[in-house]
Amino acid sequence: MIFKFVKYQLLTLLLMLSGLSYAQNKIDYNQLKLSKAIEIGFQNNKKLQISALKTNIAELKEKDLKNEKLPDVDFHTGFHVLSNLRQYEDGGFLKPSTKYVVPRMKYDFTLSAEIPIYLGGKLKNDEKKSEIETNISKLQVRKDERELRMQIITAYLQALHLQEQQMLISDKMREDSVVIKQTESLKKNGLVTYNEVLRTELQLSNHKMSFTELENEISIIEHQIKTILALPENQEMHIDTNDLFTNEEYLGLVDEMILEAMDQNESLKIAKDDLNLKEIDKKNTRANTLPKITAGAEYGYNYPNFMFFPPEEYLNRNGMIGVNVSIPLSNFFKNKQKMQIADRNISIAKLEIEEEEEQIRHDVFAANKRLEESIEKIKIAEEAIGQAKENYRIVRTKYVNKLSLITELIDADNAYLEAQSNLISLQINKQLKYYQLQYVLGNL
Repeated sequence: MIFKFVKYQLLTLLLMLSGLSYAQNKIDYNQLKLSKAIEIGFQNNKKLQISALKTNIAELKEKDLKNEKLPDVDFHTGFHVLSNLRQYEDGGFLKPSTKYVVPRMKYDFTLSAEIPIYLGGKLKNDEKKSEIETNISKLQVRKDERELRMQIITAYLQALHLQEQQMLISDKMREDSVVIKQTESLKKNGLVTYNEVLRTELQLSNHKMSFTELENEISIIEHQIKTILALPENQEMHIDTNDLFTNEEYLGLVDEMILEAMDQNESLKIAKDDLNLKEIDKKNTRANTLPKITAGAEYGYNYPNFMFFPPEEYLNRNGMIGVNVSIPLSNFFKNKQKMQIADRNISIAKLEIEEEEEQIRHDVFAANKRLEESIEKIKIAEEAIGQAKENYRIVRTKYVNKLSLITELIDADNAYLEAQSNLISLQINKQLKYYQLQYVLGNL
């Protein structure tokens, strides 16, 4: 009885833990946060999957090259039917030959092995080359991940910008309704004409149209994010744009930021690795003129015994072990142009490194300047929004007291709306510039 009770309790606990684990792993697609979207993107993105497979292939090639140092072992066997042997003993095949009877069957069982000792350094160079290619593949994966992260962040900030603009328009629509009621009240008292009521209603209609346009744009951005994340088309998804803002401005010394970017930039590291590959290719080209040394051994059974003449009808066994040396003399001539090509490829790789470094310097300088500019613009926009707000308050008070026209009120309202909209755009643009600077520095 006690055993059954304990078993029941354990089963209940396991079910509760599994339910808790499911709840923790369940993704809320109705409020998809940025961090979760990036995680899903890393799992589903086809470009990243291709890069990961290429890295795996490079690692397998690296392991495969190490096997080249192992001996090549072969087993050979064969069975043949021989004809009799005719030997021309009188100095030419035009003269009569002597016939020797040979055993009719020939077969062998031979085991041979060969191992490279020295191939001009090619094996060692190819191993280094394979390691560098694996490292390049890993750098490419990291580069693709950062590009994907920046792409998702940019899309989220675009969506946030649209949502903030929509909220602003929504507030204006409520304010428009109040103004319409005030205008209708004034019309009933004979203080304004019906035309002014129409103008205020037209303002509300324009804001409704803008609200609808923004709603559609948000849907398009969310669908774009869903495409980036490779989610099924029937998957309903809405993003959560909270916590996208940071108070960090990261304005530092440009020279220090350039050093930081060069230390972390994948494209520059790939360019340097490519230079190493070109230098290894040159070494391999030079190795074409160096001697190649291999060690080999062979052991087996043969029938008949061809070590005697005429061949004797006996099964025999023998073996050999030794060293083979070959020097490709013709390559001393053929290799001249190949070495020149290798030198040119090295020169190109060095220029590409210099070009990449120049581009990094410019990217850091430009990204830092744009961030500084966005911060300054926000300060100006905050002053402008205060002025526009006060102007709208004054004009609206005058309009209620019939000291201004409806056109002046609408102009003041539009100016205030434009100032608010501009500030929202600048704040989100500043955040985007911050992320772009972090991306250039390799921190994103």
